[in-house]
Amino acid sequence: MSTSGAGPGRNPAPVRRFLPPRVVWAAALLAAPFLNDDGAAALAWGAGAAVLVSLFPWALVRFLDRRGDLRQGLSRLGAPPVILGAAGACYMVLLIIRWTGGPRALAAVVFSMIAAYAITALVSRVMPLEWKEVTYAAAAVVLPSLLLLLFPGVAGLSAAVVAAGLCAAALLYGRRTTAGRTAAAAAVGLAAGGGVFLWLLAYSL
Repeated sequence: MSTSGAGPGRNPAPVRRFLPPRVVWAAALLAAPFLNDDGAAALAWGAGAAVLVSLFPWALVRFLDRRGDLRQGLSRLGAPPVILGAAGACYMVLLIIRWTGGPRALAAVVFSMIAAYAITALVSRVMPLEWKEVTYAAAAVVLPSLLLLLFPGVAGLSAAVVAAGLCAAALLYGRRTTAGRTAAAAAVGLAAGGGVFLWLLAYSL
């Protein structure tokens, strides 16, 4: 989702160029299964979910857009094509996890994505929010939490601090919206994305 309102016209910060939402969520999806599984099984779950949810819809939409197949009709659906594709992929991943007894930590990440976008869509009817900013706020909770659990001790703490710092920098620098909308996006990301993730994570370990 990308619904930016009037605000300061700034060039995107370098951290935003290297951390688009699809990459941020793909990192969380890739890491989460290692909380429940080991080795090849966790890697297969994480890589499969990351490709299916974060990367495949984006690549498919870019391909179709270059062919001109997305220029009519999709605007009536109320969400960007990438989001629609990702939502369908999220549903598929959740079904597969349920049917196979897959990693519940991965389901926690998927549900946090769904919750963050659903609340973003509702709030954007009154105050347009930037999906990137919601993602960075949610990731400031999700990624450090995963790193702390995956790498106990100083290594995990250091990695968590770096991840939180990168997310904060991406949220605060190079923004295209007003301070009020950035604050609203951060609140949605922290509460809906980060909050839902932590709540479900407690039942997944």
